[in-house]
Amino acid sequence: MSSPQQQFFFLGATGYIGSQFLESAKRDAALFAKLKEFTLVALVRDPESAKAKQLQEVWPGAVLVKGTLDDLSVIEEQARNSALTFNAANSDHEPSTKAIVAGLQKRSADHPNGPKPLYYQVYIHTSGLAILSDNSRGEEVPAERIVQHSDSTFKVEDFPPTKSSPRAISVYPGSVYGFGDGISPDATLFRVFDPLYIQTRVAGTWGPGYNALSVIRVKDVGVAFVKIFKLALEGKAKDDYFIADDKAEPLVMKRFTEVTAKILHAHDLLKDPEVKPYLEAVTNNFGDFGWGVFGGNWLAIPDRLKAEGWEPKETAKLPFWDSLPLEAEKFAATYKASRTE
Repeated sequence: MSSPQQQFFFLGATGYIGSQFLESAKRDAALFAKLKEFTLVALVRDPESAKAKQLQEVWPGAVLVKGTLDDLSVIEEQARNSALTFNAANSDHEPSTKAIVAGLQKRSADHPNGPKPLYYQVYIHTSGLAILSDNSRGEEVPAERIVQHSDSTFKVEDFPPTKSSPRAISVYPGSVYGFGDGISPDATLFRVFDPLYIQTRVAGTWGPGYNALSVIRVKDVGVAFVKIFKLALEGKAKDDYFIADDKAEPLVMKRFTEVTAKILHAHDLLKDPEVKPYLEAVTNNFGDFGWGVFGGNWLAIPDRLKAEGWEPKETAKLPFWDSLPLEAEKFAATYKASRTE
């Protein structure tokens, strides 16, 4: 393995956003050349799995470290030995995030004379725009009262639930949609809601479902991370925040549920396609987190990325509401096929 200054520790490399980033990075000659100076070390559940083997094909020379987000000592050790750490796994898994920070703090102690080069200790963390939720409980809020936060003005400290977040480069995508180019091409959005509708037998919303969420196509997210990585490796993005979304027509939960429910019903996966607010028997399972993420408005403006020349071009080519039925149809077909195997 290369020296500690040249290790790139990647959590979520085979996931939806992580694997899309690798594909986007390969298309950017300058970033690809720079990243190849590092040894990519990926945390994977099973080094013998099909996805792990695909990762080594996508990124030859990648080193696979067996572990999950609960293997905190492994994560801390790898972060300590890494010049660059990228967490594109579960942003809500607090213990693994703390393990990364602990490793980086030890790395700082190991190098008391400061970073040489500048980017010897960079942590890029994938979060989400639900941090900005107004917790409207799914109720309709007049447009003039919905705040659209800008990453050039909002401060993460203004939102108490995130005060324990590390000081690093934090990236906040909106609701990510679209088929990706990576190892895991299907959106998390459908892997969360569609099974829930099927299992509960209800096409449900948190409250009436009038809350709106910013959207962004996964291919644009990949390009956004390319831009952020390049800024970080040039020493131009330290302890910073970036929003990655688009001012396109937002995802309104009630309409999203209506479209999805009709498709699941057509595939005989949902008996009743009528949309109804979930009862407490369901919402209580998710607690306040569920109301904040699934029942609040979260809209934002990516001023910083746009100032750097990033534009969500792929979102414009295939808007969310055009992609939705395609993705819901694929989920339904795949789900039915898995039930008959």
